[in-house]
Amino acid sequence: MTHKFVNVMGMSQERWTHKFCVADFGVGDTWATLYSIQSADRNKGHATALLIEAKKHYENLGKKVGGSIALNFIMRRIYQKLDIYEYAEE
Repeated sequence: MTHKFVNVMGMSQERWTHKFCVADFGVGDTWATLYSIQSADRNKGHATALLIEAKKHYENLGKKVGGSIALNFIMRRIYQKLDIYEYAEE
């Protein structure tokens, strides 16, 4: 598992990679937000494994971990399973 800083549309983000999965996080002083995640080898648990490690990393730095609005049931279920806050309209 690796992560590095990247520039996406003029915004600095941290990009995490694990096997066939790539995720981009926006990171602030007290928060880390998952902006996007995609896997070329779906239904193998790569995204879940990546999110477990990223969440642990950011929480160890004292950051609250959240995610952009889930676009499908599977992503919403992963958020719930890993206790990742979903930024959705209340």
